[in-house]
Amino acid sequence: MDSIISSVVTPVVESLLAPVKKHFGFLVSSTKYVTDMKEKMAQLSLTEQKAQSIPTGGIQCFNMGKRYKAGKHSYYILEKIQALETRGSTIVVPLPNTHIPLAEVVSNPTRPSTSGTQNNDFESRDLIRKAALKSLQSNNNESHKMVALCGMGGVGKTIMMEHIKKDVQDSKMFDRVVKVVLGENVETIALQRAIAKYIDLEDLKEETDDARAERLRRKFEEMSQKGKNVLVIMDDLWKEFDLKDVGLSPLPNGFKLLFTSRYKSVCTQMGVRNDSIFDVGFLNYEEAKTLFFRVVGNSDGDDPSLQRIGEDIVKRCGGLPIAIVTIAKSLTDNIPEAWKKALRRLEKDDLKDLEGITRRIFEMSYENLKDDNDRAIFLLSGLFPDDFDIRIEDLLRYGWGMDFFKDAKTLSMARGDTKIGVNNLLCANLLTKSDKVGCVKMHDLVRDFVLNKVSDVKQASFMNYHDDNNPDQYSCERILLKCTNMTEFPVDFTSYPNLSMLMIMDGDKHLRFPQDIYRRMEKLEVVSYEDMYVPPSLLTFQHSITKLRTLSLRSCRFINDDISLIGSLSNLETLTFVDCRIRRLPRVIGKLKKLKLLDLSGCDDLRIDEGVFENLAGLEELYLKRKPFIERPIRFTKANCEELEILSHGLFALEVELFENMVKPQNMSFKNLERFKISIGWILEELTNGQSNALTNTIQLVGDCNELSECNISEIFNKTEGLYLQVNKMNHLEDILTHHQDPFSNLTVLHVSKCADLTCLFTVDVAIGLKKLEQLIISYCHIMRTLVAVENGMVGAVRLQKLNFMSLTGLPELESFCDNVIELPEMVELILDDLPKFTSIYPHLHNTSEMQSLLNKMVAIPRLERLYVSRMENLKHIWSRETVDENINASMLRFISVKECKNLRNLFPLNPLPLLKHLEELVVVECHSIEVLFNMELECNNNYKSKLRSIVVHNLGSLIELWRMKNVGHVLNKCDVQIKCFNGVESINISECGMFTNIFTPATCNFDLGALAEIITNDVGGEDDQTNASISRGGGEISEMDEDIINSNYHACTYTWATGHRLQNLELQNDKTVKEVLFEMDSTHQHLPYGLESLYLGGLHEMSHVWKCNNWNNFLITQHQPAFQLQLPFQNLTNISLWSCHRLKYLFSPLMVKYLSNLKSLTISKCDGIEEIILSRDDAADANEEENVASSTSSHQISTTSILFPQLNVLRLRDLPCLRSFDDAGDTIHHQSQPVCI
Repeated sequence: MDSIISSVVTPVVESLLAPVKKHFGFLVSSTKYVTDMKEKMAQLSLTEQKAQSIPTGGIQCFNMGKRYKAGKHSYYILEKIQALETRGSTIVVPLPNTHIPLAEVVSNPTRPSTSGTQNNDFESRDLIRKAALKSLQSNNNESHKMVALCGMGGVGKTIMMEHIKKDVQDSKMFDRVVKVVLGENVETIALQRAIAKYIDLEDLKEETDDARAERLRRKFEEMSQKGKNVLVIMDDLWKEFDLKDVGLSPLPNGFKLLFTSRYKSVCTQMGVRNDSIFDVGFLNYEEAKTLFFRVVGNSDGDDPSLQRIGEDIVKRCGGLPIAIVTIAKSLTDNIPEAWKKALRRLEKDDLKDLEGITRRIFEMSYENLKDDNDRAIFLLSGLFPDDFDIRIEDLLRYGWGMDFFKDAKTLSMARGDTKIGVNNLLCANLLTKSDKVGCVKMHDLVRDFVLNKVSDVKQASFMNYHDDNNPDQYSCERILLKCTNMTEFPVDFTSYPNLSMLMIMDGDKHLRFPQDIYRRMEKLEVVSYEDMYVPPSLLTFQHSITKLRTLSLRSCRFINDDISLIGSLSNLETLTFVDCRIRRLPRVIGKLKKLKLLDLSGCDDLRIDEGVFENLAGLEELYLKRKPFIERPIRFTKANCEELEILSHGLFALEVELFENMVKPQNMSFKNLERFKISIGWILEELTNGQSNALTNTIQLVGDCNELSECNISEIFNKTEGLYLQVNKMNHLEDILTHHQDPFSNLTVLHVSKCADLTCLFTVDVAIGLKKLEQLIISYCHIMRTLVAVENGMVGAVRLQKLNFMSLTGLPELESFCDNVIELPEMVELILDDLPKFTSIYPHLHNTSEMQSLLNKMVAIPRLERLYVSRMENLKHIWSRETVDENINASMLRFISVKECKNLRNLFPLNPLPLLKHLEELVVVECHSIEVLFNMELECNNNYKSKLRSIVVHNLGSLIELWRMKNVGHVLNKCDVQIKCFNGVESINISECGMFTNIFTPATCNFDLGALAEIITNDVGGEDDQTNASISRGGGEISEMDEDIINSNYHACTYTWATGHRLQNLELQNDKTVKEVLFEMDSTHQHLPYGLESLYLGGLHEMSHVWKCNNWNNFLITQHQPAFQLQLPFQNLTNISLWSCHRLKYLFSPLMVKYLSNLKSLTISKCDGIEEIILSRDDAADANEEENVASSTSSHQISTTSILFPQLNVLRLRDLPCLRSFDDAGDTIHHQSQPVCI
C-alpha cells in the first residue's frame, strides 16, 4: 500500500514543485552557474557588460536575495551564450585545403551572397519558420492541416516558404511536395493543370472545371489510401477560392496545405485556424542593418561616416527586406556621394508609409540604371503577367522588334546585350531568378511600380478585359491581354493607334475575334500569341502594318492550318513558331527577305516547301529542333537539304538533326556558328550539366570516324560545351580532329558510348587541354584499356581540374584510369558499372598481384562524396579487410551504393569508422556473399562517431546482421557495453534477406541507436530454422548473439532492443525474425518506443501478441515514476495497420487501450485467428493481479472512461472470419468525424 500511495503522491508533488525547484536551483546552484558563466565569457565578449553587472563574488551564504539574483541572471546569460555558440558552430570558413560540398556556393568573401536565402537566417525569421514547421509536423492535431504565412508584399513570405519547402524535403516529412502559384487572379484551369503536372497525372483533357476537379480528387484520394503524405503549397493567395475546384475538399488524410498571402482574413476564409497563421513581419533594426551591410559588402566600421549614412538609410526602409536589398544593391561599389544622395532623396518628401518608401527606392534603382538597354528590358519585363517565368530569349526577340539594341548589328550581338542587361537587373534586385532555366521573374511590387508609376512607356497588362479597366486608348503603347474563359474579343480593343506591342495569351477555341483587329494599329512592331487557338483574322495584317519586325507564336493551334498570310509582312525580322501544330511551311515565307531568325522548334512532322530556305539569304539563326519524346521530326526533301547546305554558310545559330533527312554534312559550313545544337546520325537530344541545365552549344556525332572528320564539324569543337560521341574506327579522341589548337577548351560535358575501336580516350596533350571538363561518361567501349594513355615516355601528373562527375559502364578491358598519375581534385561523384577486370576498388595495404584495384595510388580523388558500384562480377572487396589509412580517397564519402556484385564478401574493412567518418547513406542490393555490413572490434571504436543516417539493404542472400561486434564475449554483463558510434542512424530498411537474424550482435549489448526513427523490414529471416542455434562464420566461430538468445529463451522482437524514444515508423512485413511478442511491456531488455506514430505489421505468422505485459501493476508503477512523467509509451501512436497475422487472438488489452488516446486510423485485415479487437480482461497472471492492476490504474490516473480512441476517424475491418466483437465491455468509440467502417 505504501508503494501505491507513494506512486500517487510523488507525481503530484513533483508537478507542484516543478516551478519551485527551478527557482530554488538558482539559489543552490549559484556557484555552478556563476563559474560556468565566467568560462563562457572568456570566449564571447558581446555579453560582457550585462554579465559584469551580476554580483559574482563576496556573496554571503545566507544572503539569499543576492545569491538568488546572481544565480538566476548567470543561468540565463549562460543559456544565451550557449545559444550563440551553437549558432556560431554552424558557420564554416573553408580553408584552402578544406573540402567544400558540391551544392555549396562559395562567394567572394568581400561580397557575400545576397540571394533570398540570406534574408531568412535572422532570429525573427528562424522562430517563425520553426513554428510553421512544427505545425506541419503535428500529426496529432487536425487543426494544423492548413498553415499560412502572412505579411505585406516584399516582406519575404515566398523566401520563407522556399526554406520550409527545402526543410520538409530534406527531412522527408512528406512523400511529395506540390507547389503552385495563385496570384491576384486565380485561373482555375491553369491551377488544375499546374497541380496535375506535380502528381504525374496525364494532361487534363476534360472539358469542364468540375470534371477536371473530380479527376484530381480521385488521384488525391488514391494517394491518401496508399498512405502518402503530401504537402500542397499555394503561394501568393489573394482571395478566397473553393478547394473543391482542385480536388482538395475535403482535404484527404495525410495531406496538408501551406499558403502564403498578404491577407490574414483570406486565409481564415480558406479554413486556416488563427493558431496556424504565422505573421512574417519586418526585420528589426539590427537585422535590417546586418542585411543592408551584408549586401553592400561593407564591414561595420570600415568607414564611420559611410556607416552612419547606411544606418540612416536602413532606418528609412522600415525593416522591409525588398526595400533594403534593392537600395543596398544600388549602392554596392558606389562612391560616398551616391550614398548621401540616396539618403537625401529618401528624406526629401518625408515619406511616412512603407508603400511610398518602397516606390521611391524602386524609382531610385531604376534611375541608377546606366544603360538605356537595361531600362528598356526592365520596362518590358513589367508587361508580363504576375509571377510569370519571363524567357530571356523573348526579351531579346521582342526587344529586337522594338529596336532596343541600337549598336547591335546582329542578333548574336543583341543577345549578348540582353544577357548583360538581365544580369544588371538581377544585380539591382529589379529582376529575380526563376526555377526555370533561361527565365527570370519580377516581384509583384516591382511590376506594380512599372505598370503604375513609370511614365517612360505607356503599357498595360490585363487579366481579361473590361470597359472599366481599359487605359487611355490614344496613349497606350504596349498591351498584354490574358483571355482566360473569354468568348468574345472586345470591339473597342481595335482602337489603339499608338500601340507598338501586342501580347495575347490563353485564348481557347471558343474565343471569337473581329475580322479587322489590326485596323488602327499601324505602329505595331511586335505581336505575340501564346497558348492560343489562332483564327485567320489574327494572321491577316492590313497593308498599313509595315513596321512589324517580330511575330511570335508559341504553343498555338491554327484553325485552318494556313499561315501563308504571314508572307505579306515584308519587314518581318524574327518569326517564331515554337510548339505550334503547323504541318506545312509555305513557299511564301521565302518572301520575307529581311528575316533574320526563324524558329520552328517543336513543330513535329512539318513539311517545308521548296524555295523557302533558298530565298532567306539574310537569315542568321535557324532552329529546327524537334519536341522532346516526339518521333516525327521535320521532314526534309532533297531540295530542302540542298538549300540548307547553302544557307548554312551565313548562319550564326543553328539547331538541327542531320538524321534520315538526306542532308550531307560534308557540304555544310559550321565555322561561323556561335550558338548551336547539332546532331549528325542520330536524334538530337538535350545535354545537361550537373545542375540539369541545358547546355547552349552541343554536338552529337554517330557514325564512321572518317566521314565525320570530312564534314569539318571539328572546327567548332573549341566552342562546344557538350559532346556526345558514338564513333567507329576511332582509337582515341584525336582521330576526329582536323583542328588541333585547343580543340576542347570550352568542353564541360563529354559522353562517349559504343565506340568499338576505342582503346584509350585521351592522349596526355588532349587531357591537359580539358580545362573546363565537369562531366565524363564512358559506356560500352569494349576494348578500351585506359582513359589517358602516355605516349613517348611523357612523365608528370594529368590534372582534370574541374571534373566533378564520372561514370564508367560496360568496359570489360579497362585496367586503369591513367598510365601515369591522374589528379581529380574536384571529383565528388563516381559511378562504376560492369568493370570485370577489377577485384577491388581501393588499394590493399599489401598489394598482391592477384588483387587489381581501380583507385590505386596513381589516382588522387581527395573529395569523392558519392560512390556507386554495380555489376562488377569479380569484385571481392571495396576495401581490403585490414584497417586502412583514413587519409585514403574514401575519407570524404557521404553516400555509397553497391548493387549486383555477387562475389563481394567485404563491403568495409575491419573497424571502418576512421575511413568512413563522413558517410551518411548506405545502399546495398543483390550482393549475395555479404554476411555483415560492419565488422568492428569493441576497443577500436571509442574515439569515432559516425554520421551515418540511412541504411537500405535488399536481397542479400547471406546477410545475417548489420553490425557485428567482436571481442565482447569476455564482458560479463553485455548491457554494460555501450556502443555509441552509430547513434545518429535514423532509418533502417531491410528486405528479402532470408538469412537475416538481427540488427546487431551480440543482441543484448547496449548498442545505442537513439536517433532511429524508422525501421522497415519485408520478407526477412526464416531460411534456416537453425540459424539461432549455430551460424557458420568465415572462421567457424559461433555468434555471441546466438548464444545470448538461446540462453535467454527470449521470444520478443529483438528490433525493439535497438530502438529508442525517437522511433516513429515501424513496418514489419513477412518478417520471420519476429517471434511471439512484438512489445514486451515489462521487459528489462527492450526499450519501448515512446515516440512511435505509425505501426504496420503484415505476414507475421508466429506473432501471438503485439503488446504483452506479465505484470501490469509493476509496469504502471514504473512508468509513472517522476522520470517518466513527460511521456508515456505509445501515446503518439496514430496509425495501426495489420494484415495476415493469423496467431493473433486479440489486439489490445483494456489497459493498453488507455495509452492509445491519439489513435486516428486502425486497419485490420485477413487475420484469421482474431476474435476480439479489445480483450475483455487484461493479460495479467491471476485474479489478484487483476485487482491490483485496477487499483494501480486508478491511482495513476489512467483514464477509465468508457470512451475509447477519442481521435479515431478511420476504422477498417476486413476478412476477419473469427471476429466475435470489437469490445465486450460495451464501451463506445468516440470520434471527431464519422469513422469509415468496412
